[in-house]
Amino acid sequence: MTQNNRIKSAFAGFGAAALLAGAVHAGDAKVVIDDKAPVAEPEPWTYCNIFKSNTLFESDQGPINKIKWIGRYQGQFFSTDSNQGSETDWENRRFRAGVQIEFLDNFKFEGQFNLKRDYNEPGRFVEDVEDLTIEWEMTDDTYLIVGKQKAPVTREWSTSSKKIITFERSQLVNQIVPDKLGGVVLGHHLNDKLWAEAGLYTTTKTDDWALPDFDGHLAESVRIGYQLTEATEARFDFLHIEGAGEDNGVKGHDNIFSWNTESKWGDLGLVTDIIYGTGTDDAHNSDVFGVVLMPSYDLTDQLQAVFRYTYSTSDSADGIRLQSRYERRGAAAPLNTRGDSYNAFYLGLNYRLCGDNLKLMGGVEYANLDAPKSSDWDGWTYLAGVRLYF
Repeated sequence: MTQNNRIKSAFAGFGAAALLAGAVHAGDAKVVIDDKAPVAEPEPWTYCNIFKSNTLFESDQGPINKIKWIGRYQGQFFSTDSNQGSETDWENRRFRAGVQIEFLDNFKFEGQFNLKRDYNEPGRFVEDVEDLTIEWEMTDDTYLIVGKQKAPVTREWSTSSKKIITFERSQLVNQIVPDKLGGVVLGHHLNDKLWAEAGLYTTTKTDDWALPDFDGHLAESVRIGYQLTEATEARFDFLHIEGAGEDNGVKGHDNIFSWNTESKWGDLGLVTDIIYGTGTDDAHNSDVFGVVLMPSYDLTDQLQAVFRYTYSTSDSADGIRLQSRYERRGAAAPLNTRGDSYNAFYLGLNYRLCGDNLKLMGGVEYANLDAPKSSDWDGWTYLAGVRLYF
């Protein structure tokens, strides 16, 4: 228990003693009991309590403060119908399990594995490592994170898949932002409005367990956030990748810039992102530019409507690629999946049975790819799924 918690406990004890003493009659020292006082009834149990039952151990004594298991499952049906073909299937999108340990009051360890998603394919049940971090809360305003983690550039990529309000992130984010990397991140809140963060990462990973290794290059990140108003945070993200186009942990763009905002006015929300990436060649990895506009509205406490517009363009005729989910899946994919500009319109509903811990999702997206070297691609993708996490 920290010193502040001990002080709070002591005051709570003194307060309880004072109340008890005040209930004693001064003349005969009898305790006066008000049997008409309302008795607080426990909250009724619901299935949502399941998501609060993952704590395995908790104590104020000793070095280990809390142990809980964590995990998520996300499954979704998709049907893509394009001018060049169609594809329909179910995908176990994410299946993860792990543990989170809080210790020594200011430290937190988190390790999480990706579990087998397709039982028609050979391979082990535990596929590889998704997260492996230790976070140190150095002060109330400063933190340090070491291990395999996101280099959190762009608003959508920095938002956990537990919390995103569309099935998939937008096209340019998926095309140029690297997956999780091994690194060190230091962040500091300068005041109640301004914060900054810097990170250093390795750009390679092992083939077997997807753990960070140090055989490649380095990547560096900077993020600066500012609370413009009570409703709106603005942020600048930058990621420089020295091994872009070479190392197996990153993709083909060596500088990624993102100017983004997130706002919430009552039931109305809005995410905006302006993204620019510099490429490493003049063909598939040329310079790219994109815009994301994503308003949302809470129709009820549980039902949320979402719209997203995505625009991407490149300097080369092949610099933009269709989404792997699900525009270039199976028979829906053209022979050439690349072009120079892309537009997409997404409309969806999210029904939060237990907040983001358990929600049902449905959506439809229309996308168009202009392909100067081949036929343009136009298609509709229909989606329905379930997402849960502990």
